[in-house]
Amino acid sequence: MNADLTFNTIVFKKSFDEKDGSERRSTARAINTPDVLIIKTQDYVDSATKVPGRRYTGRVDRYDVDANLATIVTSMYFVIAVPNTAATASVTDVITTFKAVVADANFVTNVLNNEK
Repeated sequence: MNADLTFNTIVFKKSFDEKDGSERRSTARAINTPDVLIIKTQDYVDSATKVPGRRYTGRVDRYDVDANLATIVTSMYFVIAVPNTAATASVTDVITTFKAVVADANFVTNVLNNEK
């Protein structure tokens, strides 16, 4: 596991590692307004297929201070469930599609602002 990771020019320095996950944070904007990356893992067995696998949950938090000086946190979560018998190509395809959805310039307009 890499200690420090950089995404979107934000350098996330590892804060801690535990058996089931890790936390990394960037305090480049300020100590009280960090960007935080949390990754958790969990083994599972699919209830329908009975195939075991591993679930990875990630969360990106951005702390800000609003006009009323209240701390606010904007977050995005992702989950990938990888059955033990999944082909590497299938996992790669799912990740590639997910990245394309999130990277789409119209993602906010087409999805986030229109879903109920």
